Amino acid sequence: MASFTVAVLVLLGVLVARLWFLQVIGGGDYQERAEANRLRTVITEAPRGAITDRNGAPLVTSRKVLNLVAEPGQLTDTKGSGALRRLSVALGHPPGYFAAKVKKVAEARPFEPVVLEEDASAALQAYVEERRAQLPGISLKAAYVREYPAGVTAAHLLGYTGPIPAESIDEYRGRGYLGNETVGRAGMEATYEQYLRGIAGREQVEVDARGEVVGRGILSQTPPRPGQTLRLSIDLKVQKALEAALREEVRGSGTSTGAAGVAIDPSTGAVLALASYPTFNPDVFQSGTPREVRRLLTSPGNPLLDRAIGGQYPAASTFKAITATAALQSGLYTPGEIIDSPGSVTLYKTKFKGFNNQDHGKISISEALEVSSDTFFYTLGDRSYRVRGWPLQDWSRKFGFGRPTGLDISEGESSGLVPDLAYKRRTCDRSVDPINCSWRPGDSINMSIGQGNVLVTPIQMAVAYAALANGGTVVTPTLGRAVVDADGRVLRDLLSARASRPLGISASTLQLVRTGLRRAANGNGGTATPVFGGLPEKFQVAGKTGTAENPSGVDHAWYVGYAPVDDPTILVSVVVERGGQGANSAAPVACRTIGAYLGFAADRCGTGAKVN
Repeated sequence: MASFTVAVLVLLGVLVARLWFLQVIGGGDYQERAEANRLRTVITEAPRGAITDRNGAPLVTSRKVLNLVAEPGQLTDTKGSGALRRLSVALGHPPGYFAAKVKKVAEARPFEPVVLEEDASAALQAYVEERRAQLPGISLKAAYVREYPAGVTAAHLLGYTGPIPAESIDEYRGRGYLGNETVGRAGMEATYEQYLRGIAGREQVEVDARGEVVGRGILSQTPPRPGQTLRLSIDLKVQKALEAALREEVRGSGTSTGAAGVAIDPSTGAVLALASYPTFNPDVFQSGTPREVRRLLTSPGNPLLDRAIGGQYPAASTFKAITATAALQSGLYTPGEIIDSPGSVTLYKTKFKGFNNQDHGKISISEALEVSSDTFFYTLGDRSYRVRGWPLQDWSRKFGFGRPTGLDISEGESSGLVPDLAYKRRTCDRSVDPINCSWRPGDSINMSIGQGNVLVTPIQMAVAYAALANGGTVVTPTLGRAVVDADGRVLRDLLSARASRPLGISASTLQLVRTGLRRAANGNGGTATPVFGGLPEKFQVAGKTGTAENPSGVDHAWYVGYAPVDDPTILVSVVVERGGQGANSAAPVACRTIGAYLGFAADRCGTGAKVN
C-alpha cells in the first residue's frame, strides 16, 4: 500500500510539474502559436506590365480574374477529399480529377496553393460561394491573366508566360520570387521579365478555425506593385502587313511550308517587324488544355519555330553582295574591271552553269549584281580560292554571319554557318571520302553565290545589308525600345546602349555595291525590277533577290532590300520556304512591308517574273 501511495504521489508530481512548465515556462510560446493560427498572411498577386508597340498600341495586357484555388494543407482529411470529388463532378471531370491535380502540384510545391480552374465563370463563383462550408480548403483567389488585344500578331517575338518550372523554383526564390508566380517563359516576356514582373502584395488577416476572415479583418497591408510597361521598337502596322503578306504567300503557293521576315531600321538596328509563319496562339500556354498544348508542341508544321531568327537557309544570290564586298576589299576585283559572264564556265574540268544558262556578256561588278550573274561570281569565287587566306570567310564574319546577332530575345537564335577548312575537317568522314576533308575549289565557287554549305538566318541577312544601307556600320538588332511608367515617361532606354561596330568598308566599295543593288531593283535587267520598278522615286528600293537550291524539293525564295535608296529608314529580309524564285514570292512580301512603313499602297508592287 505504501508503494502504491508513493507511485501516485510521483505521478501527481510529474503532472503538476508538466502543468507548471506549460503555463509558466512555455505559456508565451503557446500563446504565440495560437496567435499565429489566428492570423494568416494572404499574398496578393501583382499584374504584369503591359507590352506595347513603338507608338503605344497594346500588344499584351493583364486582366484581373478569379481562380478556383485549393490549399493542400487543408485537404488532408476525408472532408477535404470529398470536396475535391464533388467539385470534379460538378465541373464535368472524372471524380478523381482535382485530387490528382492537387497531388501532382503538392509533391513539387507542398506549401503552395494549387490552381484548379483559371478565370472562374460566374456560375462557378456562385457555386463555390453558396457551398463554402462544404468546401474546406477551396476558395476563389484574385489573379491576372495575359490578354492579346492584337490577337496572335507578333506571337513569336512576344513569347508566352507560365508557372515557374519545378526545377527552377530555387533559382527564382533566390531572386525574390515566392515560387508560385506566373513568369515569362519565352520571347519578350522572358527577356524583360525583370521589368514586366510585378511585386506581390501581402495582407495579414484574422481568421477563425475554418480560415474565414473574422474579428478585425485586415490587420496590415502592403499593396502589390504592378510591373512596368515595356515599349517595343515594333510598328504594329508594319508587323501586321508583314504577317499578312507571309501568310498569303505561303497559303497561296501550293508548295511552301513556311516563311519568315524581318524589318529593321538600318541605322539603329531597331526591329520594326519580325514574323514567322506558321504561327501560334500564345494563350494556349496560359489557358489551353494539355491536349491543345501537346498538339502545338508536336505539330508537323513546327509553328513554335521562329524562322526569322532560328531558321537556317542557304543565302543564295543575296550573298553576292557579300562576295562583291570581299572581292573589292581584298583586291580580287579591280573597280572598272570587265569580266565575261557566259551561260556557263568550266573551272577545274567542271562545268558550272549559270541561272537558265543566261549569257550576260562582259559586265562590271555593279552590272553583275543587277542581273545576278552566277558565272561572274564563280570567277570571283575561284579567285578567292587561289589567294592566300580566306577572304570570303573573313568578310562573311565581319558582316555578322556564323554567330547570333545579339537580338534581345531569350532564346532560339541560330548561328548559321560560314564554312571553312576547319568545318570540312570536323564534319567529314576520312574513311568514306578523304578528299572531302579538304577545302576544294568548288567549295569557294559555290560559296560565292551563297550555295554549298553556307547557312544564314533572315535576321543575319537584315543585319548584313543594314551595314551596306547605313554606310558601313554593323548594328545589333533590338526589339526592346524602352521601359516606361504609367504616364509614358521613359524609365530606361533599351535601344541607345546597343552595340555597333564599323564594318571597315571603303567608300568606293560601298558605292559600287549599293549601285548594283539599286540597279537590281530598278535597272532594265534588274532581277527585282518587275516588283519595285514602278515605285515613285521617293520610295525607290535597293536590294537583291535569291533562289536557294533545295535538294528536298522546290527552291527557297529570298529577298533583302532597303528604302528609300538615298536615305534608308527601313530594311526588309524575307525568306519563303519552297517559294521558288525570289522575285516571285519573297520580293512582293518585302514590297508590301516597305509600303506599310513608307506609306504607299500594296497595289503599287509588281508581281515578279522568272528571275533569280
